[in-house]
This record gives sequence, C-alpha cells and structure tokens, in this order.
Amino acid sequence: MKSQFFVSFINHQRFIPRPYTFNNRFFWTMFDLDELDELNKKTTGFSRNRFNLISFYDNDHVNLGNATTKENIQAFMLEQGVSDKILKIELITNPRILGYTFNPVSFYFIETATSPFVVIEIGNTFKEQKPFLVRPECLKEGVWTFTTQKKFYISPFTSVENIMTFKIKRNLKSIVINIDDFNKEGELEVKASYTGQSKEWNTFNLLEMFFTYPLMTLGTISSIHYHALKLFLKKVPYFKKSDDDHLQVDHYTWKNKSFRKKN
Repeated sequence: MKSQFFVSFINHQRFIPRPYTFNNRFFWTMFDLDELDELNKKTTGFSRNRFNLISFYDNDHVNLGNATTKENIQAFMLEQGVSDKILKIELITNPRILGYTFNPVSFYFIETATSPFVVIEIGNTFKEQKPFLVRPECLKEGVWTFTTQKKFYISPFTSVENIMTFKIKRNLKSIVINIDDFNKEGELEVKASYTGQSKEWNTFNLLEMFFTYPLMTLGTISSIHYHALKLFLKKVPYFKKSDDDHLQVDHYTWKNKSFRKKN
C-alpha cells in the first residue's frame, strides 16, 4: 500500500495585534486516490463512501460534478489550463471519523506525465472550499513555495485581503508545512506549522490512530470555536463574512449534496 498515516503536530502562533499560541496533536491520512477501493476491501475499520470507524467520502472535497475526487481534481486542473495526463494523485487530509469530518486544509500531490503539481484545498466553517493550484515553478530544491492573496473567508480574525505563503516539504517518511499569513501592511500576523511522521497503512495502525485520537475531527471543529472565543475575548479585531463578500471569489459552496462554484 502506498497510502499512509501521518502522526502530526500543529503549532499555531498569532503575533499581532495580540500574541496567542496553541498546539495540538492529530493524525492525517495520505490517500493514493487509485487505492481507495482496495483499501475499502482490505482494511478492517475503513470504508469508502460508507460509515465506518474511519471513512473517505468523495463528496467531502471539491465536486465539479464528477463521481470521484480524482475525476474532480482532473476537471479542476483542466479549468486551470493544465491538460497533462495525470499519473498519480496523493491526498493528505482528515478522514471522516465515525461519520464526521472537517478539513481546514488538504493537500493534493499530483504527478503528471510532464511535471508535478500541488493543489491546496482550504475549507471554512460555512461549508465552503477553495482550491489553489501550485505550479511546477514553485518547486525548488525539494520545497514548494507558494504565495497568494486569500480572497476567501477562512477566519473571522484575519482579513480576506491578507496574503498567505505556503512552504511545503515532503518525502516518504515525513512532511513539514509552514503557512505564513501577512496583513496588507506586510506584517506577519499568523504562522501555522505542521509536521508529520509517516506510519504504514494497515488495520492495526488504523485502530491505533482511531483510539489514540478519538473523535479527532469533532475535536478539530470544537478547537476552532474554542480558540475563536478566546481571541474574541482578547478583543482581536473581528471580520464578519458579509463585510467583504464581493472579495470572496472562486470558491465552492455546499449545495444539494455537492459543491458548486461561486464566482
């Protein structure tokens, strides 16, 4: 099996206008999208598109009207002008645990016949997702570096006009991701750092992940609201989603059991 688990750690730091830090341990799953049906057959406790201890649902990710996540990512690449034949897609994401998931961010590592690509898929608590295509020229000396304006509502405590810089380094055994969030004045406002060490995909490790991090995905959404409350009490400036709705573009919103694009 090429699919893996990543035992992971996140450090989240806010620098302005009030310092605030938190850490958390969790696990990610790395799915080779061509293996999903095989994993479904061979792994006790895992299902594709069905309830289980740990599940993968294709419609938890950006849906452009196709049946599978792989087909939808292929369609997104075509929308972005990339027609290269896709050889492999590996997705690092939160699975569903006991039927529930929330994904603040997922990463697709894509190998085509000519070049590698990454798609960064960011989700918010309004059932919206926005994918960002990272092109081959962003890869230098084994590190992907990608800078973009958000134009997407991620947090009520950062502006949709902020600039994000991702630095992603990954090999077979580990992954390191740093996300820097800069305000319009160029000041570093928030920094998030993820590190993960790989574990083989098998039933034993699946059960270990499930019992070591029980209800992890429910904990993720609970943690988001808990820390949001603390920031609110610290009187960190709060941005309503409706304030800059016209700046929030090119994302997908959940409607009628699938995601539909909002331009």
